[in-house]
Amino acid sequence: TRADKAGLFTLSRLNAGNYILMVTHPYFGDFIDSIDLKQNSSIDLGNLYLTPKSKLLAEVILKSGSPIRIKGDTTVYTADSFKVRPGANVEELLRRLPGIQVGRNGEITAMGERVKKVLVDGEEFFGSDPGIATKNLRADVVKEVEVFDKKSDQAEFTGIDDGVKDKTINLKLKDDKKKGYFGKLEAGGGLSDKYNNSAMLNAFKSKRKIAGYGIMSNTGQTNLDWRDAQNYAGGAENMVSGMSDDGGMFISISNEDSYRGGQNGIPKNWNWGLHFNDKYNNNKQSVNSGYKYSKVNAPGVTKTFAKTFLPDSSWNTNSISDNFNSNIKHAFNLTVDYTLDSMNSLKWITRVNNNKSRTQNNFYTESINEQTQFINNSTRNSDNNSDNNSINSSLLWRRKFKKISRTISLNTDFSWSNSENNGFLYSLNNYYNNGSIIQRDTTDQQNIRNSESTGITTRLVYTEPLMKDVFLELSYSLGINNNDNERITNIKSLNGKYETMLDTLSNSFTFNRLVNTPGVSIRWNKKKYGLTIGASAGFNNFTQKNISANSTLQYSFVNFSPRLIYTYKLKPSSSLRFNYNGSTTAPSLEQLQPIRVNTDPLNIYIGNQDLKQSFRHSFSTGFNSYSVLKEKNVFSNLNFSYVQNAFVQSNVVDNLGKRIYQTVNTNGIYTINLFSDYGFKLKGTKLRLGAGPTAMINRNIDFINGVKNSTNTSNYGLKISVSQNTPDKLDFYF
Repeated sequence: TRADKAGLFTLSRLNAGNYILMVTHPYFGDFIDSIDLKQNSSIDLGNLYLTPKSKLLAEVILKSGSPIRIKGDTTVYTADSFKVRPGANVEELLRRLPGIQVGRNGEITAMGERVKKVLVDGEEFFGSDPGIATKNLRADVVKEVEVFDKKSDQAEFTGIDDGVKDKTINLKLKDDKKKGYFGKLEAGGGLSDKYNNSAMLNAFKSKRKIAGYGIMSNTGQTNLDWRDAQNYAGGAENMVSGMSDDGGMFISISNEDSYRGGQNGIPKNWNWGLHFNDKYNNNKQSVNSGYKYSKVNAPGVTKTFAKTFLPDSSWNTNSISDNFNSNIKHAFNLTVDYTLDSMNSLKWITRVNNNKSRTQNNFYTESINEQTQFINNSTRNSDNNSDNNSINSSLLWRRKFKKISRTISLNTDFSWSNSENNGFLYSLNNYYNNGSIIQRDTTDQQNIRNSESTGITTRLVYTEPLMKDVFLELSYSLGINNNDNERITNIKSLNGKYETMLDTLSNSFTFNRLVNTPGVSIRWNKKKYGLTIGASAGFNNFTQKNISANSTLQYSFVNFSPRLIYTYKLKPSSSLRFNYNGSTTAPSLEQLQPIRVNTDPLNIYIGNQDLKQSFRHSFSTGFNSYSVLKEKNVFSNLNFSYVQNAFVQSNVVDNLGKRIYQTVNTNGIYTINLFSDYGFKLKGTKLRLGAGPTAMINRNIDFINGVKNSTNTSNYGLKISVSQNTPDKLDFYF
């Protein structure tokens, strides 16, 4: 029967027995019930409730099967679409992805920009160390690789781009790999007692991740982040290390107090770490923490052959440096994200580092003129111990209001660092004229350098929707930075102890900054494009105190920092982006402190308290596109930066080969970088081809004996790739 307009119906003249009642309607799910009808009886069924079909429809998952997708500013790679050998790590997977390059030393470049962070399921993995994840996680546990520009926490919250970005890779794990145990174990040995051992164990359960790793090697393989080792060295030295697939290792040490170039060696490495992160209370609270320990002993010998040209003369310099560096580092990181309620949240990030190092160096150098006569020679032995500590902490409070996009946030950053250095230097220096010694000096001294830096910056941001897709951001920040540096040089007293201070080489200096920065930005979020226009004005007050000379220099100025960010979506899988950002860099305390540094008597550095801030104009434009049907991709990035009042070296060289240099300001320095990648599948085959030009052009400036020198460098390259994957038959990549 059919129900009437009111939904009423009657069934009559039925025999006694068991019946199945089914009620149907085009917009509702079927209703079925069992009815037991007795003889000479009737049943009132009452109200029968039907369920709309829209509620009965199960979820539908659409899979495009595309190896690459463009989602706004994010490029997403489907990991299984790029075949790698069984047991391969994530680094090998990244090498296969169009637009991503992994250098010999493990540094990652995506769309022409250096990758600064590698996340796992959106969370940091062993802090901000990219190398731990890419070198130790297996490729087959990764579902997708996301590449994007990670904005600051405040920009992600407000939706208004503040120009702060880090090129980031996020590894999204497969669901079935987020539970249970998996790991990696490598062991190797060879001739001359060489060994290379590493292990990593992961215990994942839903949103909880526990991981640990350990490395012990003397082949040069450290599996460290390519940036991490710069924190190893003590004093003014910065050490950068890296590893290549064939076991090659480099360590480069730069020292503001030394004219010599880098030092090299194959280190012995002991390295381990622990990681924990979890989410609680329906993802309202999360904790991410980690601890890393590393010890690196690096001996090495460097021989250098150089030629120096001046307008009226030239000479050859030969040197040999025998070094030993030992560095021990402890690093701890903690991130706590806490949702107070539906309107308020807190995020706290803290990083603590301790680094002890010892550097020993035996060095010999000689300079010879065109007549093969000595100009000078020097023998130098040094031994330096340093203890460096740092704490960086950030607390971010965010609040949403009932009106959509009306927000307020308060971010406070605190930083503290302390460095204590104690070293001894002995050098014997001979100076010649026509092959005969005319001067000899000996340096036997103790060098003590203690520095401390404290900074606190608070930034308040308020956003207000002006229209449906137009937003206003108002901001104000207050920054206070205090820096103290003490250099003490002692020579031997009659009792043989280093107790007599040299006033000409000793100094106590402070550099304090107070910066007030109001700012305003407007953001347009249209369907086809997004535009942010903003600017901030920094009101700077600097105070330099030369405590030893009892003098004070104060100066104030205003920095205007404009910002423009434009993104245009040509189609869902193609976008064009243009950025401009202006930023300032203050001179370091070491560059300002007006004292001679004679740790290398042939190359003496003097601080310059008249330095001004530098200002960098940064322009970048990028185009990303991927065609699913044609299997074509285009990634291109062009960056240009120009620096006003750039920090460069001014050198004075005398006829004995001595050099005195300091940092000065100049204009005219710029850098241009181009990266492109075009990939496609060859029609009628399974071959995939790729090609892309790269270019780097820069201009540097320095001064020698008052003459301005410009160095123009141009590098042009072409990347070509060929690959094919036929499942279960053939897989190659060139």
